[in-house]
Amino acid sequence: MNLLQLRHQFRTISGRHDLVNLDGSDNGANFYINEGIKYLDRLGENQKSWASRFCWLQAGLWGVQFEHCRAIKEVWVSVATERWQLEKKRIQDLKSEYMSDLPSARGIGDPLYYSPTYTRYIPEDAKVGSIEAFVGFVDIPSGNAHLYNSILIAPPSAELVSVEIVGLFYNKELIADIDENYWSVAHSFLLIMAAMRQLEVINRNTQGVNDWEAVIQRDMNSISFDLVEELVAEVDDMEG
Repeated sequence: MNLLQLRHQFRTISGRHDLVNLDGSDNGANFYINEGIKYLDRLGENQKSWASRFCWLQAGLWGVQFEHCRAIKEVWVSVATERWQLEKKRIQDLKSEYMSDLPSARGIGDPLYYSPTYTRYIPEDAKVGSIEAFVGFVDIPSGNAHLYNSILIAPPSAELVSVEIVGLFYNKELIADIDENYWSVAHSFLLIMAAMRQLEVINRNTQGVNDWEAVIQRDMNSISFDLVEELVAEVDDMEG
């Protein structure tokens, strides 16, 4: 189902006609549907929980930002002729070994290490440019800290490289009527149930929340079993 179809079904099942206009347009239902998506994403791991996010890292730079990541699992770097995995380091070790000098004095080479880093300034409306100019270097990338995760990479690359971040990512938010994602296409009824659960949370109906969670968890368990079956398929029990 796309978002428009989900909205119609949500209105029919929930009886909340006030959340969907007569012409089918949104009057609040989209909020519960998208919150239901986040709830399902966090509830368990399935075959679509993992994803790859590709970013370009310009020569001489030491970090990339990316949206909607729940947890970073692996980082890979590739150039035209080869591809390799970066080793994870503690942020303290990475900064002390590779980023204690001013950016102009830092060496470049093949990236070898990465570390997840923080992305927030305090106060959040700080003038980042003026701070960078004053202290000479700041390892916190500027931008929309609320939506983005960030990693530091060292040493900075001598050339343009592609960075692949592998991890757990949230599914796409549904905004336009034709939008779809994994939950809306593969498990549309489960998504509607999750949206109904969120509605009960707002209504402070504890029993309703518990009832929906019990049904949702049963369906989520069966979806998770598919992932387990895939992971154990063709595994030799005698190995090791």
